[in-house]
Amino acid sequence: MDAMKITGVRIHHPAGLLRLCTDGELEGWCVGLTPDISRNLVEHMAPVIIDQSPFDRERLWQELARRDRQRHTALRGFIDIALWDLVAKAAAMPVFRYINGFRNHCPVYKRGAGISPDQILEEAQRARNDGYKGYKVATPLPKETMVPLIRHLRETVGDDFYLMLDGGGQLTIADAIKMGRALDETGYYWFDRPRMAIDTTGGKQVADELDTPITAEVTTPLEASQVMSTQSADHVKTGTPYSGGITDILKIARCAEAFGAFCHLDGPGACDGFAHGHLLGAIKNSPFFEWTDHDNPSPIIKNSLQVVEGHIRIPSGPGLGMDIDPDALDDQTAEIIST
Repeated sequence: MDAMKITGVRIHHPAGLLRLCTDGELEGWCVGLTPDISRNLVEHMAPVIIDQSPFDRERLWQELARRDRQRHTALRGFIDIALWDLVAKAAAMPVFRYINGFRNHCPVYKRGAGISPDQILEEAQRARNDGYKGYKVATPLPKETMVPLIRHLRETVGDDFYLMLDGGGQLTIADAIKMGRALDETGYYWFDRPRMAIDTTGGKQVADELDTPITAEVTTPLEASQVMSTQSADHVKTGTPYSGGITDILKIARCAEAFGAFCHLDGPGACDGFAHGHLLGAIKNSPFFEWTDHDNPSPIIKNSLQVVEGHIRIPSGPGLGMDIDPDALDDQTAEIIST
C-alpha cells in the first residue's frame, strides 16, 4: 500500500471532477473545480504530487501550501481533499474514521437566504417545522431594522431553537455592539463575523462588550492562533476550499480546540458537503453542519447528502463516500484537463 504512487491528474469539465490517478486501481476525487482553477492547478500544483506517495500528505501539503502562498490562491485544497479520499479508500475506511472518528451524524441548522424581515421570519419558522435544529440570519440589515427583528424572530420560533446572526464582516463597532446586546437579551447562540476578518482590535472591543460569543473568519492556522491569543473573537469560522483542504481545517480546528473554542464550518464546502461532513465526523468542537439550499447540486453524485430529522449522516463508504455516476460523468464531460 505504501508503494502506491500518483501518476496523473485528470479534471472533467463541466462536471468539475478532479481525479488523482495512481499506478493501482484506486483514485482520489474532489468535486467543484472550475476550468480556470483546473488549468492553474495542473500547471502549478500537479508537479508536486506526480510520482509521490499519497500517504505523505503532510509533506505534500507543506509544499503545496508554499506554492499557494506564492500565488495567493488556495488550489491546494482541492488536491488535499482528493488525497484524503484516496488514502482512506486504500485503508477501506471513511475519511472521518481514518482521521479520528468522533460521530457518524451531525445536527444541521439552516442558513437563511431571506432579504426582508418577513422573508426571514417565514424561513426560520419553516426551518423549525422542517426539523432543522437552528437558523442563521445571513442578510445584514440596518440596526434599526435588525434589532427589532432579532427580538421578533426569537418570539416567533420559541426559546428552544438555536438562532445565529451573520454580520458578514461589515458592521461598525457601534452597530455590532447594539445588535449584540439584543442577541444577549434573546439568547442567540453566536454572532457570526460582526467585524472584518483582519480587525483584531475591533473584534476584541465587540467580544468584550457582549455575552453572546462572536466568531472571526480565518483562513490559516496562524490566523486562528492570532484570533485566539488576542481574544479578538470567541470562536473561529473557516471552510473549504477557500481556506485550503481537510488538512488545513484540521489544523485550524485543533488550534481552536486548544483554547476551548468552536471552529465553525462555512456552508457545505467542497464536494457538495462531503468534505465538511467528514470533518464534522472527525472533530468535536464544531457543533453544526451549515445547510444551504443547493441551487446547482452536482449531477454526477448519486448519493447527495440529505437532512433527515435535523441531522446529516456522515457517508460510511470508503474515502469521502461519493458515489459518482459514470453515465452522468460522461454526459458532463466536454473537456478533460490533465497532466
